[in-house]
This record gives sequence, C-alpha cells and structure tokens, in this order.
Amino acid sequence: MDTNELRLLRVFLVLMSERSVSRTAARLQLSQPATSHLLAQLRRLFGDPLLLRSKNTLAATPRALDLETQVRRLVEGFDSLVALSAAFDPATSRRTFLVTAPEYGETMLLPELIRRLRTEAPNVRVEVHAPDPDRAFDQLANGTIDMRIAWLRSPTPTLRSMLLFDDRLVCIADTKHSLIRGELTLEQFLSLPHARTLGTSHATTVRVVNEAVARLGRRLERSFLLQHFATVPAALKGTDIIATLPLRQAREFAARHPLQILEPPLPLPLVRYGVYWHERSHNDPGHRWLRRTIQRSAKEQWGGENGTVTRRAAVRTAAMR
Repeated sequence: MDTNELRLLRVFLVLMSERSVSRTAARLQLSQPATSHLLAQLRRLFGDPLLLRSKNTLAATPRALDLETQVRRLVEGFDSLVALSAAFDPATSRRTFLVTAPEYGETMLLPELIRRLRTEAPNVRVEVHAPDPDRAFDQLANGTIDMRIAWLRSPTPTLRSMLLFDDRLVCIADTKHSLIRGELTLEQFLSLPHARTLGTSHATTVRVVNEAVARLGRRLERSFLLQHFATVPAALKGTDIIATLPLRQAREFAARHPLQILEPPLPLPLVRYGVYWHERSHNDPGHRWLRRTIQRSAKEQWGGENGTVTRRAAVRTAAMR
C-alpha cells in the first residue's frame, strides 16, 4: 500500500462519516473539486460508485458499507504500527492536536494546559473545536480529532477514558433578586425563568436538569436561550432569571458579577469531567504525552483524585495488544 492509497482510504472513511463532499472537504481542508476528484479515484479503485446522491446527503452502496469496517481496521492497524515506532519529543515536536471540548471544559482546563505547552512544548499546538456528540465516536475512530474532553454520563463502551476532575451543579441569581435571599425553594426553581444555552456548550447540564424536573412530573416552561454561557451572568443582573451551572464556573462568574450562589432544591448528579480517546490512539507516544499533560494540568489547577484510566471492552482491548 503506497502513500496515495493510504490517503484515499482516509478520505473514504471521512466521506462515509460525513456523507457529504462539501463537509468532507471542510474537514480535510480541501476544495470541493479536489474532494470530488478523490471520490472518483476511490470509485475506480474499488470498482463501485460507493456513495450516491440522495436528497441532501450521499447514500452508501452495499459495497461501501462492507468496505468501511475493513478499511477502518486497515488504517487503524497502520497507525498503530507507526505510533509504536515513532518517537515524540515535546521540546522539538511541531505536532497539532485536535480536541473537542464544551465551553466549560475549555474554560476550566485550557488556560493551565496552554501555559504548560509554552514551557514544555513551545511548537506544539492544540486546536479546540466545539463538540459534535452525534459524530464524536466516528471522529475519534478515524482520527479527525485526537480526543474529547466532556462530561459523559454514559461513555461509549469502546472508548478509553481518564477522569480529570469532579464538580457539582449549583444555581445562580442576582444578589438583588426580588424573591431569593440566599436560599432557593423548589417552587421558585420550577416557576422562575431560567437562562440556558443553545448548542452543545451545556447540553449535559440542560439534560440532567430536565430529567430531574421530569421526575417531579413538571417541566421548565420559561427559558431564555443564549448562544454562550459567558453571557448568562450579565443577563441575570437586575432580573428574576436564574441559571444552573457547575460550581467552579459559578465562582468564576461571582468574582466578577453581583451573583449569589445557591444550592439546587432538587437532587442533581455529580459533574465528572474526563478525557476520552479511541483505542487507535492509545499507544501513540504524542497522544500519551498530551493525555498526561492534560492530567497534570487538571491536578495542578483543581487537585483531587485524577488519572483513573478505565478500560472498557476488555476482551477486545486485550486482543489488540
């Protein structure tokens, strides 16, 4: 297998994940004509159309679906062989790592991580992208992203993971709130308007709050939807709006805005933030170095018990070693 064929196989995996020439082009930082040309090469290589236009997406042929698993196994095997033999020196490496993290994870972890990188690995770059939960596993599996930082209540069983820090959910309100004076009642929580964010920044927080309220046979009817959680503290000032968010972020906001931090009047789960990666990256020296660096950054900044690596799908994992 030559370099061009390996490149084609990687493009094939991205096309199968995206089912779109334009989105594949964007992910690979190629033009659409160049990506279409690569798809044509793949069709000639495998003697099959592979992906055919269907409404707003590309539909995979039976041949393409059969090939996908085999191609992924072949590419992952090649990457594992290269990773085992490739040395990684953070002091001289110019590698770029792609990580997804929600707004909270980026705020809590990246500043300390960047300070470490500037000292230990001045030419290494970390690009943080917004998470895409629906495609995250495929992105990790095909190498589009290197790792995911997130609060995953039910991680995909075949992913590796390492706990970084714990947090808990609290509520915030303006210090001059017309009804709240240091204590939030359940009826206030259910009846007052909530500031919540669109997109994936606080998707898990929104979900667990909705689940907790649903267990009471109720739902939150009055919500203000904002793009970024950093807008929330300013939106609460002078209003009766409240918000639910992790304690560490609430303390950051309260240091700059007139806010009171309140205990939620209903049980909410512990926030457990971790880093997640695919087996294909587990033995990569650079990837291993970045995981340890993120772990040290989290421990330095937040302390606590970090660094517990969980292994799921133990039989499959053992077989790959």
